[in-house]
Amino acid sequence: MKILILNPPSENTVIENPNEDGDEFLEGDDFGDFPPLGALYVLSYCEEHTSGHEFFFLDCVGEGVKHRTLPERIAEIKPDIVGVTSFTVSLVDVCKTAETIREIVPDVHLCLGGHHTIAYPYEAAQLPQFDSIVVGEGEEVFTALVNALEKGENIDELDVTGLYTKVSIEKHINAPFRDKRFLARVTVPPAYVEDIDAIPIPNRNFIRHIKYQNILGATSNLATILSSRGCPYQCTFCDVPIKSYRQRSEDQVLDEVRACLDMGYTEFRFYDDLFNINEKKILDFCDAVERRGLKFTWDFRGRVNAVTHESLRRAKTVGLRMIAFGVETGSDEGLKGLKKGTNVRKVLDAFRWCRELGIITVADYMIGLPTEKTRDDVVNNLKFLTDLDPDYGQISILTLYPNTPIFSQAVAKGLIEENRWQKWSLDPKPGFVVDHWEEHLPYTEIAELQKWGYRKFYFRAKYIWRSLLNTKSFYELSAKAGGALKLISTNKRTA
Repeated sequence: MKILILNPPSENTVIENPNEDGDEFLEGDDFGDFPPLGALYVLSYCEEHTSGHEFFFLDCVGEGVKHRTLPERIAEIKPDIVGVTSFTVSLVDVCKTAETIREIVPDVHLCLGGHHTIAYPYEAAQLPQFDSIVVGEGEEVFTALVNALEKGENIDELDVTGLYTKVSIEKHINAPFRDKRFLARVTVPPAYVEDIDAIPIPNRNFIRHIKYQNILGATSNLATILSSRGCPYQCTFCDVPIKSYRQRSEDQVLDEVRACLDMGYTEFRFYDDLFNINEKKILDFCDAVERRGLKFTWDFRGRVNAVTHESLRRAKTVGLRMIAFGVETGSDEGLKGLKKGTNVRKVLDAFRWCRELGIITVADYMIGLPTEKTRDDVVNNLKFLTDLDPDYGQISILTLYPNTPIFSQAVAKGLIEENRWQKWSLDPKPGFVVDHWEEHLPYTEIAELQKWGYRKFYFRAKYIWRSLLNTKSFYELSAKAGGALKLISTNKRTA
């Protein structure tokens, strides 16, 4: 059989931060595209644990495949089984993609997986475009599905944890289920891989031809990699679906790094939900890198309260280039409200240490929080970001995603409708937008302040000069120039 794993085009994504014309201001792909590693893991596992099949991987976002050109790619492959990865915000594109595939290959088996099926399993199973869904981690489950289809088994009658159809999921409707390893919304038994070292490393031969580009990279030869799965923290705004934390062995991670180096990758981004669970994780990783004698440039996404000067110093000696910290806000009151488990002092310490050691810093930041009750509150929050002076600042407006505590808080205050996502996900149509916290300030005013904050941060003479001095390659220069042009073209002078 021909088996295809597909990441759909991104043309109708739910708008998070609309501008005056209703379009997205600073879309996610303005900062860069990255491989859909979860989907690649599923395909690689199936490839290793089955035989006699042809495997295909299509990242429509990375390859620039649009809905108008997708039929040609599907006609070339003519798959028997297609696994489609998904986020709820991309559901319009997901369903449109499935309809296109069905038109070209009527007898194809379409399976939906990814984040959306974890968030809304019942609703996902009702979508008429799909024959089955995978809830949870899909490596073992999707392989079981392939084996069952090969044998001609009735999928409605399969007893595989995490695999459901519109028929088989019915038995769980009146049998509430709760798995504390996942988001509270996961009310059917999900697939879960206890020993993630047992999962083979992703086969990047499927994506090596794609040049993933992003503003923060030093080269176009960047590989994303996971050293762990899950995040145990309880940040009120976060919808990371898996809360239990499992760590891969350092040796397996570095085997993957070695394989990537052999393929020509030169830069690595650890794309874990949380790389630095504690100081020991960083130090153990540094020890392993030194022991293996590997030389590579890397960065990670992490928390300020789990780094020390010593752990950062050690990491710098083994190639650490950059850290993206989830700062979120510049007040202890705001951090407490978001349940970040840290404080402003730790934020200042982490960025000061990075500056002393020559580690590039990214501050992921938010405005429009419940604790910001006036315009001055937002302005002061943005001034903290400027004073913090990271190498990059990414300013978001707080978005109220379902299955998060802050979404429930907004519902309790009567600020938003509780079930609007469930209703929409049963019949997704373009035009749906994300909710924001508008108890104190209207979204339009918060959006103006976001634009003002970007201009204030990036168009400082001091910042521009430092950024130019620290640019090490033409790739970095062109990426930064592209980002600057985006800001200039989308921002108006406000505030």
